[in-house]
Amino acid sequence: MKKGMNLRFAVLLSAVFAASAVVSCIQNDIPYPKIVADITAFKVSGQKSDAIINATERSVTVDLADTVDLKNVILLQLEVSNGAVITPEPASAIDLSEPFIYTLTTYQDYLWTINATQTVERYIRAENQIGNAIFDEYSKIALVTVSSETDRADMHITDMKIGPEGSEITPDFTTVTDFSSSVEFTWTYKNRSEVWTVKVVKSSQGVVTGEVNAFARHAIVEGEFKSGSASPAFLYRKSSDSEWTTFSDGVTVNGGAFSATITGLEPSTEYVVKASAGGMEGAEVSFTTEAEQHVENMDFENWIKEGKSWFPNLDLSDAHYIWDTGNKGANTLSEKNPTMPEESVVISGRSAKMASTAVLGIFAAGNIYTGKYVSTTGIGARLDFGIPFTSRPTGMKGYYYYTPGVVDKADDAHSYLLGQNDTCHIYAVLADWGAPFPLNTTTGELLDLDNNQGIIAIASLKDGKGTDGFVEFNIKFEYRSLERRPTHILIVASASMFGDYFTGSTSSVLYADEFELTYE
Repeated sequence: MKKGMNLRFAVLLSAVFAASAVVSCIQNDIPYPKIVADITAFKVSGQKSDAIINATERSVTVDLADTVDLKNVILLQLEVSNGAVITPEPASAIDLSEPFIYTLTTYQDYLWTINATQTVERYIRAENQIGNAIFDEYSKIALVTVSSETDRADMHITDMKIGPEGSEITPDFTTVTDFSSSVEFTWTYKNRSEVWTVKVVKSSQGVVTGEVNAFARHAIVEGEFKSGSASPAFLYRKSSDSEWTTFSDGVTVNGGAFSATITGLEPSTEYVVKASAGGMEGAEVSFTTEAEQHVENMDFENWIKEGKSWFPNLDLSDAHYIWDTGNKGANTLSEKNPTMPEESVVISGRSAKMASTAVLGIFAAGNIYTGKYVSTTGIGARLDFGIPFTSRPTGMKGYYYYTPGVVDKADDAHSYLLGQNDTCHIYAVLADWGAPFPLNTTTGELLDLDNNQGIIAIASLKDGKGTDGFVEFNIKFEYRSLERRPTHILIVASASMFGDYFTGSTSSVLYADEFELTYE
């Protein structure tokens, strides 16, 4: 009896081990779920503006006041998604003198980089100074240029700021007059200090023509002159002309530097400019204005149908495949085209009609954009946002007619919009991405218009009230950088601005017609 029980127990035990082995194998073969961990909020002491959180690049950038010690930045807020574990454990202060890495862990590790920017305004202003002082942050040398008649052994500095706001400078710069050789000044702020060497050099040039930043129909020009002399101006002409035009209105003076925006220029034209002040002139500098580049079919006259889908292009060759829509996704399992040509409700010829809808219960916004629909991915889509473009327009104008419906479809994050009016969104983006932006609505890889680091300029219009027929719009590009040049332009019109989140009204309709880039 006892022997039988032992045998039966052994058989059962053997079965359990076998079952455990099978279960173990099954568990090892099943991949862990992919739960992305993002930083959703970040704040430190001395922050000048909201942190820029870029989920695509997994980075956070904070702009700090010049009084903040980068090696000891006080952390005020750090919030993450999906209950991720943070490594290292957040401390009360972090060192942001170089990029700081947090590892966010769910089932996978996600590395997030914290970057700090800090601009310390530095200036030295002296009698007979030409231009502004040049500061070498690496060697801690400040170079001051004065006119050739200045006695460097007996000159006066009228103002100086070489460290954080409120820092003390020693020796007192108002008592130092001999700059025939280099002079060291030390700024002290709280427990920090730094030594800067000031060198004064003479220049025989009383006026210097500086850099030119030429757009299509205007140019930002810079110059330097002896501070305290007559009001400065700029002289300019076409390279092919002999007569000069004086531009003196709107000249901005900053110490020994001055600048202006010369308007009324012609695109793709070579000009010459020179700075002028007190009867003296700087050297001539040549520049060529940019071309007025335009995007094909912005009037939405050309349409072609291939298979079940309408495309707002002359044809689908590489030369003319400029625009696309979400039609290929919407009609994968239906006959619906949320975006179609319209011949009745128009300003002229044809317009683009964008009618948001639902396909098998999934929301599909009516939209149009420059770029290409790449593929359907699950319930969403993979898009290439943007087309090659290198000019810098000042704005975009056109006509739109919008009838918003009441939001009846929403994801969990936007459920608060249910029952409210839908909102349309028309915008244009200039960016130096180098390639189209890879948008994927399934994985949530979306374009963050506020924080994407590649965006140079944006012009935007949102309307949640609707219009009584067509209305004209004229939106201006807000440039985030005047130095960078774009490689791509993205133009988007959508009847439901939260369509990427499968949120909007299935009765919203947007008409767009006669769009045009402006170069004023």
